[in-house]
Amino acid sequence: RNWRGGQSMWSLMLLTWRCVDTEEADIYVLIDGSTSIYPVDFGDIKKFLKEVIKMFNIGLNKVRFGAVQFSQSRSLEFELDEYSKRDDLETAIDNIRQIYGNTYIGEALTFMQPLFKKAREQRAGRVPCHLIVLTDGKSHDSVKESAERLRSEMVNIYAIGVKDADEAQLLEIAGSKSRTYFVQEFDSLKNIKNEIVQGICSGEGKGNFDFCPLNSEGKQMQATFSSSERCQVGVSDIMFLVDSSGSIGPENFSKMKNFMRELVNKSDISRDRVQVGVVQFSDIKKEEFQLNQYSSKSDIFSAIDKMSLIGETTLTGGALTFVADYFRPPKGARPAVRKILILITDGEARDAVESPAKALRDQGVVIYSVGVFNANKTQLEEISGKHELVFYIENFDILKHIEDEIIFGICTPHEGKIWLTVPGGLSY
Repeated sequence: RNWRGGQSMWSLMLLTWRCVDTEEADIYVLIDGSTSIYPVDFGDIKKFLKEVIKMFNIGLNKVRFGAVQFSQSRSLEFELDEYSKRDDLETAIDNIRQIYGNTYIGEALTFMQPLFKKAREQRAGRVPCHLIVLTDGKSHDSVKESAERLRSEMVNIYAIGVKDADEAQLLEIAGSKSRTYFVQEFDSLKNIKNEIVQGICSGEGKGNFDFCPLNSEGKQMQATFSSSERCQVGVSDIMFLVDSSGSIGPENFSKMKNFMRELVNKSDISRDRVQVGVVQFSDIKKEEFQLNQYSSKSDIFSAIDKMSLIGETTLTGGALTFVADYFRPPKGARPAVRKILILITDGEARDAVESPAKALRDQGVVIYSVGVFNANKTQLEEISGKHELVFYIENFDILKHIEDEIIFGICTPHEGKIWLTVPGGLSY
């Protein structure tokens, strides 16, 4: 890309959801291959890695990836300069064979130091260096000193813990809570993919996305977009369809309300931008408020706070049929505006969901399905129609970890693209 001049006006440009083509980075993944990880879970790790590399523009002078596996020994799977094409990287990841053994993360971090030193020597100039550490257990050795040494050499470390990983050790490894991630199961790794990639693209942790073009003097300039700023690009009608059955319980119901509040807080609420409405359901349906009822965040927060748990059983199909009317003008919806439904449920529906969900989608509604604990994954996919619109998490505490991914999806409905504002007079 060629960037020229322009400080006085603003223009629009299209950016795909991945690190921009001019971005340069050296990224190593350090993956736990110890015996506690079952083969199917190791397969999920490899799937996760392949999904991550798809988010970057791979090339020897752009973003480079390398991989090291560890247990009580270390296996250099491939170095940064070994593959310059995404297909070759995916094949190399598929060919990784689990080494088994015990978990020694400290020694593995020490092993990474000369690899990053070599990486810096290969580049004409300084580029960001990132290390993604993925483990499912507590390290048998100390991690603090070796992690601090890497970070002192300007390596950004992202620590991902699964199942029995020690959260205190994850923090020692990453050095910042914003770069630590924890999921209960390996198949939940996909739910944090975008958060991690956003962090790598920005050089920060969760929640920011930085875009770094060149200014008129050929130097990098940085613009940071928070989640709420990203969502200001889209005019949307968003309905929440919230499971209020007896299995939820008061504590989890409160967490669900906090989740809705956070999504609202990250949206540009107004009559002509983003409208929000809420319907609760169990074996009955209850309207909390329509799309055009409130036009300020504070009013929406108050309405959410006043919601109370209904109880009884889960009839999701009937609720989907019921909520369809809320995407029509009599219930406050606007014509020719993006229509989004966010379903949150913790259980299996006692009625059929496929037909009412399809009717909603045929009406132009994009459905995000958030399933917690006992939710039926097959039903969630029947509801959303696309697996990438389905989020499955082990408990309600993890809701906060998928906020940004859902917001980003709402803001980027067309093949993962968003409109960003950048200084005018640029050629692209």
